[in-house]
Amino acid sequence: MSQSMRDFEISRPCGATTLIAKQYYIVKQHTDGTLILAAAATDKIVGVLQNKPAVGSAGLVRIGGTTKVIAGGAINPGAWVTSDGSGKAVATTTDKDVVFGKYLGTAAAASGDIIEVQIHIFTLSA
Repeated sequence: MSQSMRDFEISRPCGATTLIAKQYYIVKQHTDGTLILAAAATDKIVGVLQNKPAVGSAGLVRIGGTTKVIAGGAINPGAWVTSDGSGKAVATTTDKDVVFGKYLGTAAAASGDIIEVQIHIFTLSA
């Protein structure tokens, strides 16, 4: 069962695209300061969206601790994860990818699963 702690969260406005259907997706900050979905493994990830904000509403973003996140592919326990092109978590070992955390599960995850990740945001250096 996935769980999450509420220790480290920030609130930012949702950008020009609604995020109502994007709870537990990975987000980044747009150049205007609003939240948008992360769209690449090299994006400057802020954290994981915890609520379902409409355009202009406040998005609650987990930036530390643990979080639930939607898997975008197969992820093995202990793997570093980043964002795919849709804001979902995928495993990475690629140099210069921005890692947002480590998968804490005890079994491999599949695309669409809600998984638990311990947040560590850094750029991978192989």
